[in-house]
Amino acid sequence: MPPSSAKEQFDRQAPHYNAQWNSWTASSLEWLLAQAACHSRDTVLDVATGTGFTALAFAPHVQSVVGLDVSPGMLAQAQRNQVARGLTNVRWQEGAAETIPFPDASFSVVTCRIAPHHFQSVPAFLVEVNRVLLPGGRFLLADTTIPDDDPTTGQWQNRVETFRDPSHARNLAPSEWRQALTDAGLTVQAMTLAGGTTPMSLNDWLEKAGCVDEAAAAVRQAFAEAPPAAVEAFQIRVEPPDEYTFVWQRLVARAEKPG
Repeated sequence: MPPSSAKEQFDRQAPHYNAQWNSWTASSLEWLLAQAACHSRDTVLDVATGTGFTALAFAPHVQSVVGLDVSPGMLAQAQRNQVARGLTNVRWQEGAAETIPFPDASFSVVTCRIAPHHFQSVPAFLVEVNRVLLPGGRFLLADTTIPDDDPTTGQWQNRVETFRDPSHARNLAPSEWRQALTDAGLTVQAMTLAGGTTPMSLNDWLEKAGCVDEAAAAVRQAFAEAPPAAVEAFQIRVEPPDEYTFVWQRLVARAEKPG
């Protein structure tokens, strides 16, 4: 799907990315902050910043933050969130993850949280991460993931995501992420599944994406017909009369650019 499709989709979604959305992914943000070990001289780039949750969380701990996103609607909401927080060391830049609009060795830290499954090319994105990092710089990643050892369950999850949001590209399994990071020249130092994830409501999840009518019906049917392995992996629970809860698996990782 062309980049404009992701831009249009997230412009529509921007008003829905609120504190509830952040609560679904809070454990991954806590992990990234802890692993980054930031200091006051760090310069941070948050790729696919959305409405700025990650960028604004890092800002009090570092010298400066740039939040990058393809969606002007998301960046406008991020700007409003920044003003509400009273933070002055953050700025916002429109741009794509695969063509980061900054010179080589511009940042000591790059972050990206719950976004790469929308990217047109994860390998191109990771090459760009390596390029804009200073030698010895850190990359902190979090994203939805799928089981390493169950391709059928992974296919089910990716199909559901695409029904709900046409800008979804693909969730990668942990082994695929490890290989992709290594291929991009980054050294993986830590990788795990983020724990403590709050169950999500299917109705709320659909609303966040503006998913209605036939697309929403397709998602509901997929949940109703989910194979047992998917029910177990994603903790799918039926909440009568017309609701489900579930927990997506999320991977977190820290990698470094060799010094």
